[in-house]
Amino acid sequence: MDLATKEFYDDFWPRFVPIYDETKKYMLETLTERQLGRALDAGCGHGICSVILSEMAEQVVSVDVSSDSLATARQQAQRFGRDNIAFHHQDLQELDTNLGPFDLVWCWGVAMMAPDPMKVMRNLMAVTKPGGTVYLGLYLKTWLSPVHEGVRHFCRAYMDTPARRKLVGGFFTGLTKVACALKGQEINRRADNVSIQAQVEDWYYPPYKTFYSIEEIVALFERNGFKAECIQDRLGRMKSATIFVIRATKNA
Repeated sequence: MDLATKEFYDDFWPRFVPIYDETKKYMLETLTERQLGRALDAGCGHGICSVILSEMAEQVVSVDVSSDSLATARQQAQRFGRDNIAFHHQDLQELDTNLGPFDLVWCWGVAMMAPDPMKVMRNLMAVTKPGGTVYLGLYLKTWLSPVHEGVRHFCRAYMDTPARRKLVGGFFTGLTKVACALKGQEINRRADNVSIQAQVEDWYYPPYKTFYSIEEIVALFERNGFKAECIQDRLGRMKSATIFVIRATKNA
């Protein structure tokens, strides 16, 4: 089991549960499906996405490496009165494929945080039933990705205490406010990271992170019997720090 990522998200998601209404709005804009048999929330974290999937699916299986995140997810299921979600404490790199098959696999901003993202993606493909669909959000590789990685390594090495994390978050919050004011724009809020502090910690403090091009992920799925397309190419406050979303349907 990936203990470093487990430890990070044991601390992170219980502190930064996203807003249900905003998350649901985003998911309904992203998903074409409205009625499902079985769905997998791969890396469920806070559990809000699991709750929303459970409103469309007969059964949701929610998997996460973080036990404290799973506790938070169970609280959300109880809060919204959802009893069709089964939670499993597993590393997606070691996913029990007997949990499948699934009509829909939702893996938003998770696979690239594992030590071996390709192993995660292969497991997601394996548990998708013929005709089923994977929604996969990954970090986009840009020319500034090495700079962001340098900042992440610096933050983890020298700024990784609660007080110093707040200092880093405050710096980027101020920088964002100034940049938005100069452009005459409002600060972009995201459903998954409701504050800039949350965005900064999720971006600069995880133990692992891998960036990908859209083309290589589309090609990966198509080599493995899927029809894949990019449905959202930039989701984020900065063009150099963003996620893209792939929808891939397994050939029947």
